[in-house]
Amino acid sequence: MRAQMFGVVLVGLVLMGGNCSRARVESMNEMNAGVELAQMKRFHEAAESLQKAGALDPTNHQAYFNLAIVQVELRSFSAAREALERAIVASPDMAGYHEKLGTVLIELEDWKGAQTAFAKALEIDPSLFKAHFKLGRCSEELEDPQNALYHYTEAIKTGPRFLPSYSALGRLYADLRYPEQAAQVLKEAFVVAMPGTEEEANIHHLVGTVYQQQRKFDEAIAEFQAALGIVPGMSDALFSLGWTYALQGNDEEAKRYLDKYVMMAGTDAPEHYVKAARDRLADLRTESP
Repeated sequence: MRAQMFGVVLVGLVLMGGNCSRARVESMNEMNAGVELAQMKRFHEAAESLQKAGALDPTNHQAYFNLAIVQVELRSFSAAREALERAIVASPDMAGYHEKLGTVLIELEDWKGAQTAFAKALEIDPSLFKAHFKLGRCSEELEDPQNALYHYTEAIKTGPRFLPSYSALGRLYADLRYPEQAAQVLKEAFVVAMPGTEEEANIHHLVGTVYQQQRKFDEAIAEFQAALGIVPGMSDALFSLGWTYALQGNDEEAKRYLDKYVMMAGTDAPEHYVKAARDRLADLRTESP
């Protein structure tokens, strides 16, 4: 994806190479150099060249945009935001610049700012389904679930092959205790998911959680087992399966899967889930005759 972004800029240079001022030509040359360095993953040097390109010609919005991409690679999100703001000043009608700014602001946890940026991107180009998706996330963070439902739904309408929108909408419906709507959305996601992939396993897991909330334990167990059939070490499914067996009263299977979860949980596993699994295991062993 990154190489494609840089490649688009290089094609643009060929088309723009006509009647340019000396400053513009020098700026383009520096930008070309920065793009090439970025493609070689020499990001610090790339940033220097792209900064020079912008200084030589402040109207070179592509230089600032590419500088932002490089700063994202360097995890320098404040610098990326500044570069994107300069790109937008130079070319305010580029929807992609506003969308990228919103994405950077999410990294900076500026949810209001991100919301504004995504809204501007969609004002310019209503077909940007990922902007709708990210607006949904912003709305959730800002505790506005109704707007989140709306934007996730719009993301599906405008980008029906983008699976994360289905997952987010189904999960949110489930969180809001609308299990029928959650199940319907997630079943639609199976049409989009590639068979036998981790994304299909994730959908099975989400459907299982909906059934678990409805206390349809047999159906939930079948979905968690289906997820594990695709990704045998899927930690979320191991936890959910063990927990559901415990709710069902099947202590032996509950212990088996919660033990597996605790053994396989790495450093990235949510601490409260690991603690919940260990506490439930302790209870189950205490209750055993």
